[in-house]
Amino acid sequence: MSDFVNERPTPACIPRRDTQPTPAALRRGITAFGTSAGARAAGPTDPRIVSSAHGALGHILLCYPSYAAGDVTLSSTYGELLGTLPAGCRITVLAHPSVTDDLRRIIDRQRPDNPPTIVEAPDYLLFSVWAEDAYVAVTDVGRDPETTFLVEPFTFPRYGDGLIADFVAEATDVQATQVPLYFQGGNVLVGDDFVFVGADYLTNTLETWQENAPVLLGGKDPVDAAHDLFSRTFGRDRELHFVGLSRPISTDVLAPRQFRLNGEDWTEEVGAGAGSLQPIFHIDMFISVAGRNPDTGRYRVLVGSPVAAAEILGATLADHALAPAFDQMARQLDRLGFEVIRTPLPRVYVDYPDDRVRQWYFATSNNCLVEITNTAKRVWLPTYGHGPWRALQATDGANRVIWEGLGFDVVQLGDYNVFAQNLGAVHCIKKYLLRA
Repeated sequence: MSDFVNERPTPACIPRRDTQPTPAALRRGITAFGTSAGARAAGPTDPRIVSSAHGALGHILLCYPSYAAGDVTLSSTYGELLGTLPAGCRITVLAHPSVTDDLRRIIDRQRPDNPPTIVEAPDYLLFSVWAEDAYVAVTDVGRDPETTFLVEPFTFPRYGDGLIADFVAEATDVQATQVPLYFQGGNVLVGDDFVFVGADYLTNTLETWQENAPVLLGGKDPVDAAHDLFSRTFGRDRELHFVGLSRPISTDVLAPRQFRLNGEDWTEEVGAGAGSLQPIFHIDMFISVAGRNPDTGRYRVLVGSPVAAAEILGATLADHALAPAFDQMARQLDRLGFEVIRTPLPRVYVDYPDDRVRQWYFATSNNCLVEITNTAKRVWLPTYGHGPWRALQATDGANRVIWEGLGFDVVQLGDYNVFAQNLGAVHCIKKYLLRA
């Protein structure tokens, strides 16, 4: 099976999305926050975090860096997305000056009637395509008109992406602010009256606060204080749930492994993207929010299942697929009162012969775009059954059938393997800024 090789090199603008801050970086971040927060805009007085599913797509942010120039993967992916998003959706694209002409040609072909606003960033700002992560979008419903804030954590590991909010705020009506919490947008999902936050980021926040407790907590219990500040930041009209495993994933099962291929020594990377209290470091990679069951009123969440994918594909389930961890997450959500629907989540690999490395990843369809209004339901699903991975057409099709069974119109997008190999897909390359 050594033919599972990328047909094109991975573009530089798709770095591994699993970069995590070290304890030292967290300490520096919270210290810097304490000295600079006064210079940031005051946050919303009546915040309401933008939903991951509910309301028409009103305003979306994308990022198109200079290293996308001439890359077929990026131009086709963004062209397809621009062409399939609703006609009334406002789009802002952060881009380097060297690629704005290329971007305008894509816009002229795919979206001439409602072209996006292009915001130029200086060449030295080395941002990536992962527009989702460095902030959460919160509207101030107490303002007239409502104003969107990009709320940033006290630190972010990818420096260039950590400055996106500032450049967007300078060029648009969006504002930027900051809070002394640790989070990333991909580890937050928002339904109609609830917010999911991956449990790892509660842990990160509490670990950092231990050294700053006198200043930040004022004598409060750290866990209670964290819950309170997350709720105040995202909006108290939604119930907050920290979702995760009861104990950390064993590092033994995630350690690199050695094997022989064609008479050569190779390394198998099986731990990329795993969290500590989460089977994947961002919950948007394996959980989707899908609205309420009209008969029971229970809210539907789709949770990826490597077991279901292996059964469809007739494949052997690897221990590093972490199937028990996904099952435990599904049971937790069921206990919280949600209607849990399991969706196939294939565990597949790509080979890098020059480095003699085999990298395993999840071909996630849960990382999708969802739009639920009073009159329609739509979902944009990434697909993976392309090139050497044609067998994944079966799981692509199964995911489509599940969403159609829930009453959704399904838009199946093109090949997202190169994104998933770097731990993201379509939900990660955009940011919902406003729901109409």
